[in-house]
Amino acid sequence: MLKQFSLVFFVLLACYNGVNSRELKHITKELEVNAPASEAWELYRKLGLLDLIDRKLTNIFQSTEVLKGDGGVGTVVKLTFVPGNSSYTEKITVMDDQKRVKVAQGLEGDCLAIGCSVQIIQFGIIEKSQNSSIIKSIVSYAVKKEFQAKDPKPSIQFVEAVLQASKKYLHITNELELNVPASEVWELYRNLRLLALAANELKNVVQSLQVLKGDGGVGTVVKTTFLPGTSTSKTKPFNTKFLLTSILVSQMD
Repeated sequence: MLKQFSLVFFVLLACYNGVNSRELKHITKELEVNAPASEAWELYRKLGLLDLIDRKLTNIFQSTEVLKGDGGVGTVVKLTFVPGNSSYTEKITVMDDQKRVKVAQGLEGDCLAIGCSVQIIQFGIIEKSQNSSIIKSIVSYAVKKEFQAKDPKPSIQFVEAVLQASKKYLHITNELELNVPASEVWELYRNLRLLALAANELKNVVQSLQVLKGDGGVGTVVKTTFLPGTSTSKTKPFNTKFLLTSILVSQMD
């Protein structure tokens, strides 16, 4: 299904840009992750991926900037590479929650700056099992006739870096059995009680926790600042927004 969808889309987009679909070249990468397809898609849809880039790929990306939109179709994003003298701007053209496909067309930078007429990056999430999935990336491009001798190609290193960072992020899963009722554990994790516990018990790691907005429910924004010298202090203080309840508390008989 994903393959058929991709083929139809690329043919249509090639026609729109005045490019014969046979002129499009494709670079495909696949990476299996130990996470459900729905969870992987939540990371890739809309703007979740930009937050991961800002936090985990600072050695490749200097900054990410949303020039237009909220993450849906029509959103324009600018990625500036380290050390800051090159960038890539793309526009999201497809966001299909049913097929779990996200497509962005390049507007300027990268291959478009060295002789390509079209550059398209597609991410698709393929369900493999209940707890595993495959992230598939397809970088498609077409070269202008006057540049064909130079054979310019897109820089796929940053796409590969995004895939690897996604795999590490999605693999972070921890379980701990407690001899207390699930309802009691949930009372600790819901709202803001867990923040108070972290502030009191994790003073060797966390410097401060600040509620920027909300009362602990959906939409609450929390800023976490780490102590200097800890492994996590190498990243900037980051904000967490409560989008949904992500802690699963299971009652064991």
